[in-house]
Formats: sequence, C-alpha cells, structure tokens
Amino acid sequence: MEENLESIEGYVDHIIYRNADNGYTVLVLVCNEEEETCVGVFSDIAEGENIKAKGSYTEHPTYGRQFQVKSFEEKAPQDEVAIERYLGSGAIKGIGIALAARIVRRFKADTFRIIEEEPERLDHLPTCRCLVVLGRNSMETE
Repeated sequence: MEENLESIEGYVDHIIYRNADNGYTVLVLVCNEEEETCVGVFSDIAEGENIKAKGSYTEHPTYGRQFQVKSFEEKAPQDEVAIERYLGSGAIKGIGIALAARIVRRFKADTFRIIEEEPERLDHLPTCRCLVVLGRNSMETE
C-alpha cells in the first residue's frame, strides 16, 4: 500500500530539539510565512537551510499539529533574502548576520558563485578577509 504523502517547502527557522545519536529532530519550518512544526530524522540540518519535505500531518496529544517528515531534500535559496538568511545562520564558518548582509548587498543573486568561484572578490568588502586554504574558503573578520 502506497502512502499518500504531502509536500511542504520552506526554510528552517529554528531547531527545537535534536538527538545527536539518532538524528531525530523537532524544528520549525517557515512555509509561505506560516510556521510548521516538523518532526523526523534529519541526517544533517541547520537553521536557515531551505528544504522540501514529504510526509503527513499528525496530531500529537501534547504538542498539537506536527508534520511528520518521511524524506526531505535541501533546496538552494531562491532570492537575496533567503541567501542572506542562509549565510547569516552560520552555515559557513565565520559569516555572521552582519557580514552576510554586506556580502549579499554587494553580490546580490551572484553571491554563491562568487564565494565558490571568485572568493578573492570578498577581500574587497570592509572588515572581511578571505583566506584560501587547501582549496577551501574560510572567512575571517578583522
């Protein structure tokens, strides 16, 4: 018997609970400006990430309506606000909220390409120095 799964898409606003041993996670996903509590096993997930989740709604006796995630896939941020949110979440070590805002303000929708292909251009941002070490980018703020 095939399950009838629903899909929801949004960004991880915050993680309420995470079991490091088995990956069971309770998180809040913002979908179309509405918050959805999602539960399930997430191998690796961080605040600010955009995901598409498949699953079904359940009613928890204590916590109420929840989306029970059966599977999910990471999605690339689709606009400048989402890119800034993702970078500011700490997804890339050394980039915080303020630096993420400056990077996105400068490079706009081209931000990820610049970080990956032309990281030396980040050197021109105020208070930002990019170190290219062993082919990996790491950011330092002065």
